[in-house]
Amino acid sequence: MIVRLLRYGLMAWLVALAIPCRAAPEDGAINAVYVELARARTANDVAGMSGAFAAEGLLIDSRPGPPISGGELAARLQPMRDRLVADGRRIDTQYRVERRSVMGDLAVDAGFMRQSVVRPDGQSQVRYARFLVTMRRESDRWRIIADASMPATEEAWNAVVPGEGRQFDS
Repeated sequence: MIVRLLRYGLMAWLVALAIPCRAAPEDGAINAVYVELARARTANDVAGMSGAFAAEGLLIDSRPGPPISGGELAARLQPMRDRLVADGRRIDTQYRVERRSVMGDLAVDAGFMRQSVVRPDGQSQVRYARFLVTMRRESDRWRIIADASMPATEEAWNAVVPGEGRQFDS
């Protein structure tokens, strides 16, 4: 199953590189996934964060560790959420989608994420990541079936410009 998801993600990514970006009718619904993820992270809402992923989805995080399936994501996030709440911290997240390709019921986004862990005193630690997300349209919404990220820089984040129909900050 993991090999199949990676194969779909790779095929979608290759197609994404070949197709120029333009607004698609699905943009609003796809962007809503990022808006909901950002809201859920700020609210420490584990169900909201994990609900963006299909159960068979795959998350390959830029931090060390094995890939996580969508089905096991909530269990992995709960201890982090508990630690954040105990420490009085929150996470502010923004997304900038640089490229999007929609092919029927599949969408591939390449972009950047900025995450700030904000302490009670207002100080924050910022992390940047470059991501490649593949989503699938389901009956009720778009869900992430593959999400891979790697570390990025503030300079790369700042270089992304808004594009028609693509999520740009949350």
